[in-house]
Amino acid sequence: MRTAGAGLLRSGDVRPICLLVVAGPDLGRRLPLQHGPVTVGRGQTETLRLADTAVSRHHLTLRATEEAGTEVVMVDEVAGVNPVWTVVDGHRVTVARGHALPVGGTVTLGSTTLQVVLEDASLSAAAGNPSTLEIDADVVAQPAAPSRLAALAALGDRLARCGSLQAVLREASSWAVHALPASRALLLSPDGTDILSGASDGAIGELAMSRSMLDRVRHERRAFLVRNVQDEPDLADRRSVQVRGLVGAMAAPAANLVFYAEWGAKEAASGRHDEEALLLLVCAAHLVSALGDSASERSQLKAAASSQRANARPVPRMIGRSAAINRLQVFMERVAPSPATILVRGESGTGKELAAAIIHGLSPVAGGPFVAINCAAIPEQLLESELFGHEKGSFTGAIATHDGVFSRADGGTLFLDEIGEMSLPTQARMLRVLETRRFTRVGGSKEIGVSVRLIAATHRDLRAMVETGSFREDLLYRLSVIQTELPPLRDRVDDIEALVMHFLGQFGEEIGRRVDRIAPDALAVLQRYRWPGNIRELRNVVERGLVLGDGNELELDDLPPELLHSAPTAPLPTTAPAGTVRTLVELERDAIAAALAATGGNKARAAALLGIDRTTLYRKLKDHDLSR
Repeated sequence: MRTAGAGLLRSGDVRPICLLVVAGPDLGRRLPLQHGPVTVGRGQTETLRLADTAVSRHHLTLRATEEAGTEVVMVDEVAGVNPVWTVVDGHRVTVARGHALPVGGTVTLGSTTLQVVLEDASLSAAAGNPSTLEIDADVVAQPAAPSRLAALAALGDRLARCGSLQAVLREASSWAVHALPASRALLLSPDGTDILSGASDGAIGELAMSRSMLDRVRHERRAFLVRNVQDEPDLADRRSVQVRGLVGAMAAPAANLVFYAEWGAKEAASGRHDEEALLLLVCAAHLVSALGDSASERSQLKAAASSQRANARPVPRMIGRSAAINRLQVFMERVAPSPATILVRGESGTGKELAAAIIHGLSPVAGGPFVAINCAAIPEQLLESELFGHEKGSFTGAIATHDGVFSRADGGTLFLDEIGEMSLPTQARMLRVLETRRFTRVGGSKEIGVSVRLIAATHRDLRAMVETGSFREDLLYRLSVIQTELPPLRDRVDDIEALVMHFLGQFGEEIGRRVDRIAPDALAVLQRYRWPGNIRELRNVVERGLVLGDGNELELDDLPPELLHSAPTAPLPTTAPAGTVRTLVELERDAIAAALAATGGNKARAAALLGIDRTTLYRKLKDHDLSR
């Protein structure tokens, strides 16, 4: 035996050796020893991970070395509970630190026996059938994935364990930094303008890929790899890219995101950023997109199950998969566990109350009440009473004590819609309640304490109201601890079809009409319309179409005329060459003929397209001799 002076085994100096499991649950497994010290045990971080229950989590540390020109395996540490032994001259000998195992020697720990063999010998000994190949299928537990396929499997395992979209995005970006490797990995919205999640070894700066290339990723649905960002004309002189020493970047699109990664000289030296790496990123992007949707559904189902156990109302859900909705979903999952006050901004009809209800459903107080009140719908003289309650006899008509919404929402969430409509005196009382969570009823003297999560909403510009003196600045600061803005429906064109199908199913059951598809021309009109009333207006349009239409398809005739009239049409030329100006009669005749051709001769639909009633169309058909 020799414990000092032994040099490390170097490839090329001596034949490589390995450990072969010759007895025990892992019979046939082998581990090359040319890469320095290896650990043996049942733990997930062990180099040779055994299934033997008699082996400790970390049992043994071995090291390949050379002794007098002969390769041996040196025992550097014995850490297991059960003893480690070998056989010398037919006798059992306990193995301790410093013991050297020659080629052919064995060591037993628990029910497992390891043998030191030469690499080529181990191949024939390990496989009784040369056509059979064995590998470790538990690649997700290995500290360093041995291949890109294993890295992808590890990503799938990590994402499958995530319970929310936010967690999926965070895990994926962190995985990419180590798996590619990369100095920074980002998950971007499909247009590349917003960062959904990111992992970086430093502060986030400019992207190392040009906007034109990201546009191609988005529109052509192709993945790109740039090996040298200095070849990108938009980036060659960009200071932040040069300062960070970036070398390359790549991006891969998926259904509702773009997976982006970049690397510097250190990562370029330690990894291969080639076509296989780009393919790995493409696969990862699709995996993240699919499992992100599943995680969102699981999060909502988990919240719904929790609500049912607490006898709370079901948790609603957002309809759509656009980038704007993905960002909102991540935001709601992130803020729900916090008790902080939230301010939700957005146009009327964008779903502010729905967002508040989802946050409540995902929060720790989901089992408590969710109370919503519209401050604009209550007369000013009654608003304080509705908010804080009143005592019996406090004013004319107060025939009994009344609990306000703060009392009714105790232990849950209070949603105050249109908070910008509050008067300044009510704002002052509201500020004190937010600071102390205590208030007195109107006409009362006893202070009441409550535990309430507050979510406020408005469609007005509160900062502009502060400038004009109609809203308290200190209240704005209290309300906007966390804030977000809901996107209008015109910025969610990709979600319109899903929303329409949702409303068709919802109202179809009530009305008794089954509609399972949307006519292409009707969908085109719905997607072109500006929707000033947002989702509320779309909901009403779908309900009207179900009531007035028939058949199993939502058709253009089922839509209100105002949608058809407001749909943008091809612009007319502002000027015409001399001698080509046409009369109004000619233009009108051609417009009527085109409308009839577009609708297949359907006069009702043609009249709707032209913006006139059917009687007027019949008269003009007769005037222009088009009635035949």
